Amino acid sequence: MKALISNPPFNLKWESPPFAQIQPRFAEFDVPPDSNANFAFVLSGVQKADKCVFILPQSVLQSKEEKEIRKQLICKNYVEAVIVCPDSMFEATGVGTCILVLNKHKTTATVEFIDLKEKYQIEEREQRGQYGGKAHTNRVYKKQYKVFSEDTIIEALQWISERASIPGYCKSVPIKEIEENEYTLLAGHYIEIVYEENVHRSYEEITKDINRIVKEKNACKLTLNESLAKSMGFDVALYKKDAEDNKEFNEILKKLGAEPIIKHNYFATSKNKNEIKFENASKEILSSVLIMILNSWKQHIYYLNQEENRYLAELRDALLPDLMSGKINL
Repeated sequence: MKALISNPPFNLKWESPPFAQIQPRFAEFDVPPDSNANFAFVLSGVQKADKCVFILPQSVLQSKEEKEIRKQLICKNYVEAVIVCPDSMFEATGVGTCILVLNKHKTTATVEFIDLKEKYQIEEREQRGQYGGKAHTNRVYKKQYKVFSEDTIIEALQWISERASIPGYCKSVPIKEIEENEYTLLAGHYIEIVYEENVHRSYEEITKDINRIVKEKNACKLTLNESLAKSMGFDVALYKKDAEDNKEFNEILKKLGAEPIIKHNYFATSKNKNEIKFENASKEILSSVLIMILNSWKQHIYYLNQEENRYLAELRDALLPDLMSGKINL
């Protein structure tokens, strides 16, 4: 049995040769499109060898222009496995790649799909600049690449030989199912997705915390002249939208056994010119915002009192001598 391993140039544009259809490699297949020669390399390999392994861009797995060639390879039962690889595995390109395994002597009517996009290790390599002047070509660059460990490679080969089906990683798919999927070879169409268990606190606990925050916000209500609010940069539309009821969302929470989220009521606009009013709108909570405002107010008044006393002392010191000297008669 002749075997071939190839990593042809990705998506290389070409012009199909004259009378291409009578060439042996295209005798039983469509001629690849001029837009790229991916399957020209593949079909050349199929002509020469019994088993072929190609490293290709993932676009070959689903492109419309190459659908007929995929169909022909699948219907001839040549496609043994499709291995999806991560991006950034090559120095020259960061595109996602795949490994297409073809076998003209397959004994099963299935294709093994393997998803290795997340089963990689990071390897750092050093290389010199390849283009430009000496300042660039003499410089050593460090770049990171995604690589497969030996264990991952052995595991993938084992899955192919065993025709394994493991949710999230691989699946042995009958050709009929691939036909039903319009001959796409994208692994995501066939391999069952594994969702991680969503571990979280109870909805009741979460909504209680949300309502605790909303109550704190609502405890300090600001009423502000609308024009003044806009001139000061307040997002009035956002605050008004925040105050709208979300009945549909609360209905969902009710079905989940959680308490509804309290309506926001911490901001209102007024038509009264220059009106700015803070109020403690809750009978249960003394707003922390108001406490901060009051503390700031106290500190500011204290500062102003100090300043006032300083100027009063200055006035006293100026008046007393003038009064005592008779310069000022009362």
